[in-house]
Amino acid sequence: MPNSNLTLIRVRGKRHKTSASAVEDVACKARVANRNKSCSSRPSKQSAKHNKHSDKIRLRDGSRAKMVGKRVGHLEALPVELIEKIFLLSLEFNFARASPAFGALLSRKRVFRILTFLAFYNNPRPDDGRSAAYISNFLRPLGYVPLGPNEQKALQAEVINCRWFNLSLLKQCHRDVFQVTLQNFVFGDSPCSFGLVLDNPDFDLLAKHLDQNPEDWGAYFKGKDRHGQSCHLEIKFHRVGVMSNVLWAPDFLPMIVWTVPDEFFAEKPWTEEKFRLLHSLLSHAPHDFLLSAPNYLRPNTTIDISRDKIQGCIHHAITLENVGLLSMLLSWDERAYRYSSVLSPSTQNTQSPESYGTSGERYGIPGEHFVTATRQSEHPGLFQVLLRANAESIPYDDLEITSWAMRQEDRAFGEWLLNYMIDVPARRRDNTPLFSGGWATRFARHPEDFPDDPDCYIWWNAFEKYVEEHVAGLEAPELVMR
Repeated sequence: MPNSNLTLIRVRGKRHKTSASAVEDVACKARVANRNKSCSSRPSKQSAKHNKHSDKIRLRDGSRAKMVGKRVGHLEALPVELIEKIFLLSLEFNFARASPAFGALLSRKRVFRILTFLAFYNNPRPDDGRSAAYISNFLRPLGYVPLGPNEQKALQAEVINCRWFNLSLLKQCHRDVFQVTLQNFVFGDSPCSFGLVLDNPDFDLLAKHLDQNPEDWGAYFKGKDRHGQSCHLEIKFHRVGVMSNVLWAPDFLPMIVWTVPDEFFAEKPWTEEKFRLLHSLLSHAPHDFLLSAPNYLRPNTTIDISRDKIQGCIHHAITLENVGLLSMLLSWDERAYRYSSVLSPSTQNTQSPESYGTSGERYGIPGEHFVTATRQSEHPGLFQVLLRANAESIPYDDLEITSWAMRQEDRAFGEWLLNYMIDVPARRRDNTPLFSGGWATRFARHPEDFPDDPDCYIWWNAFEKYVEEHVAGLEAPELVMR
């Protein structure tokens, strides 16, 4: 080879020079393609107007609800009335959570009102066709289908856990269920109704009375039944009663609460409104009714409200020095214990024996509440409220309580407390409590509402005055049958 230092390069094919005309053709094709793409991305005025409203759905009143997202699915495009009916018939809350569109459509006050009514209305005659027709008219366009106790309990848990559920909505439900009960079973013409006719002045007074805050309800109204016999209609916060010399019937409980889920107690903070909401819910738990009702009237379900959670609320009420709330919670806890120890100890009485006593034993409260009261206030009133709940639950050998009693400004009460703490072991052993009942008995004002110790007179009058000032007008409802 002439030059052996050169490296051989393999060349495939023959090189051709691109002509200027070919380059111009490629550039022309690119310009045409870009022009077509630009034109296709510009919608017409008609299509733009359509796209503008494609993410909205027409409501019953002609307005449009804006949906989240740019595309609306086939189910989301159904009429709002049909979507509401599907949801209310199924009572499947995951349906409302399936898409933002469903959530927006179903987040309406009317839907919330119907759900709350179905969750808390206690229908005494679910088999009565006339009452079902009246309720369907009240709920229209939804047809009323009575729920079983366990179905209603599950619905209550779902409703209470929703963010939209509040005290105002529960009060509206309170009025709704009372109106339905009165129209169906007191004033109605069905065989299971009293057919009561009120005097004209009383009828007007009843309408005004039901417009008030349900917590203030409490009145009697005169009238006559379908047989012309004189009757009295009683409206209370939790019940409706009809009294007659001829007919007897148990009181109606238009609203009933079977459960308060644990999630309700976990949500913070505990505001004054939330405590009032809890008060209303607990007031409609039918502990006393189930204890006194004959077997054929008892629903096949249980009350599922955790006493452990309520004890946490009692502790919080002590730290707030809210005596009214504290006494109400103590009253509810006593009734709940009485129910759990008699009717369903296997499912309800899950607390430790050290804290509350075992099934068949006397009611008690955790001793830590007394210690918390001494740390919270030097005034004896708060501590005496706990003594009235269950005096034998006091930790009789606790140093903090002993020190608190010794520094009491009311020396008479401090000395009495020190002497009583010495007697507590014997009272526990001999089952001779200072009081025969707790705050549930106190609210009922039974004759046994006085201590089994003549020396209590040195502080009893001051305690009565303290309670009157802090618990004025508060009455724990007794859901009992006449």
